[in-house]
Amino acid sequence: VVMAPDVDASPALRQAAGLLLLFYGVVYGGGLLIQLTPLRHGSPMVSALLLGLVMLFAVRFIVRRDVAWRGSLGLGYQPVGAAVGWSLLGFVGTYVMNIAVSLGYLTSRGSLTAQAAERVHWMGVLADVPAAAILPLAAFVAVWEETVFRGFVLGRLRAALPAADTRGARLRRDALAVLLCALCFGAGHGYHGGLGLLQTTTAGIALGALAVWRRRIWPAIVAHFAIDAFGRVA
Repeated sequence: VVMAPDVDASPALRQAAGLLLLFYGVVYGGGLLIQLTPLRHGSPMVSALLLGLVMLFAVRFIVRRDVAWRGSLGLGYQPVGAAVGWSLLGFVGTYVMNIAVSLGYLTSRGSLTAQAAERVHWMGVLADVPAAAILPLAAFVAVWEETVFRGFVLGRLRAALPAADTRGARLRRDALAVLLCALCFGAGHGYHGGLGLLQTTTAGIALGALAVWRRRIWPAIVAHFAIDAFGRVA
C-alpha cells in the first residue's frame, strides 16, 4: 500500500499541517527567501527553484527515518509506459474539468474583461522566465509540487482521516482527502487570482484522484509537467 494510509493518524496530521504551514509561510511571507539573499531582484524562476528546494528538503527531512519512504510518497517503481499512458488521462481530465469550471466562473462573475486582465498580468510575470528554461522549470515544479501535495500531504490526509474497513468507507475517505488536499493546493496559488486559484484547485482534484487510483504519483507528475509546459508554450 502506498501514499502512507497506514501511518499513525495523529503524527500524519501533524506532519501534513507542519509542511503546509511552511509552504504558506514561504509563499505568502513576503518572499523572504528572495529578500534575504543577493538574488532579491531575481526572476520568478529563482523564486520557484528556491521554494521547490526548500519543500523537497523538508519532505526528505520528515521521512528520513522511514525505510519505505518512496512507497509512502507514491514514488515506488512504475513502468515508464504506464506512467506516461495514465498521465494522458490526467492531462485531458484536468483540461476538461478546468474548461467547465472556468466557463461557470466567468459566467457567474460577468466581467470577462477584468478576468482577462488578471490572467494577462500573471502571464506577464511568467514571461520573465527565459524560453530555454521553460521546460526544465516545468519539470522541476511538477516533481516537487506532486511530491509535496499528491505524495506527502494527500498520503498523510488519507492516514489521518478515519475509515471503516469497507470499500465504500475507504472510497469516501479517499475522496475527502483528495478534496482537502486540492483545496490546500489551490490556497497556495492565490497569487494567480480568483480564476487561477479555481483552476489550480480543480487540477489538484484531478491529479489527486489519479494518484490515489493508480497508487503512484508518477502519472500525476508527468500530467502536471504536460499541463504547465502546454500552458506556457501554447
